[in-house]
Amino acid sequence: MKREAESSRELYDGLLKKLKEAGVLAGLRSTNLVVVDPARSSAKPVRPSYPINLGLGLGVGLLGGIGLAFAREGFDSTLRTPEQVEAVAGLPAVGIIPELTAGRARRRPANFPKFDCNILDSPNSRLAESYRAVRTALLFSNGDIPPKVILVTSALPQEGKTTVSLNSAIALAYQGAKVLLIDADLRRPEVHACLGVPAEPGLGELLSGEAELPVQAAACPQVPNLFVLPAGRRRLRPAEVLGSGRMRDLLNNCRKNFDFVVIDTPPVLAVTDAVVLSKSADGVLLVVRSAQTSEQSLLRARDLLLRVNARIAGVLVNRANLHSSDYYDWYGYRGDQFGERYYGLKS
Repeated sequence: MKREAESSRELYDGLLKKLKEAGVLAGLRSTNLVVVDPARSSAKPVRPSYPINLGLGLGVGLLGGIGLAFAREGFDSTLRTPEQVEAVAGLPAVGIIPELTAGRARRRPANFPKFDCNILDSPNSRLAESYRAVRTALLFSNGDIPPKVILVTSALPQEGKTTVSLNSAIALAYQGAKVLLIDADLRRPEVHACLGVPAEPGLGELLSGEAELPVQAAACPQVPNLFVLPAGRRRLRPAEVLGSGRMRDLLNNCRKNFDFVVIDTPPVLAVTDAVVLSKSADGVLLVVRSAQTSEQSLLRARDLLLRVNARIAGVLVNRANLHSSDYYDWYGYRGDQFGERYYGLKS
């Protein structure tokens, strides 16, 4: 028991010594710190900062939008304005035809089931004035001598060349001239269906020898002085037929009997019919559709026509959206509102 008591005493003394050493070390490490005001939690979070994030998002979005706009403009090779047509192709722009907006219905005669006959339906509309401007440009495209045989074509299908041919012929006939409209699209004829005239006999029968000259064209009852020569039955080799000597004799006969001859032809890049027939025309009107015809298509069509020494009277921009930013200052008074205010026109 004496030995156990001595052992416990020695253990107690060692623990007491270590406790005193720990107290001394703790006293040496302490500093003179006094709490003046206890910390309080913030009413608003420090992060994220909404004003900073909104500013950064606005800046990044603005820069990204500008970059996308320039990228889209750079990759978009379609033609939209007459200035672009003149700059790309080096050809004069003879006019611009606005696009019909949805909701603006036009009166249509019962015997015009497919054709938007804008001049007949609304003689004071903007579309009618546009075709009158095209007529004026065509008449003065060759100086003091207006072209008698006008060939209308386009680079690609669905660009509105048939509509332009019909309205241009009507505009010329309204001037008092005797006009013949020839449907030279022997592959997909549409003029006879638009004007409600018989499809046969037509151009195909005259060129094949089934009908004889002089030309017996059908008169259009709605338009005085306008005569129509439909395409007739479809032919197997339209290019050879249109480039034959009989076609040249037909055009020479038409020059003697009519003041103007408007020829509707197929697209240049699709088939060669228009290129073959362009050599016999006094002027070629090349139709491009706004925001659809590309620069490459227009240049290719121009080169094909110039290689055969065709006389290109000019390029017509069809179905242009006058409400877009491209035409905002076209009339000098904020887009197409100027025409409505000054002339009182209704599209």
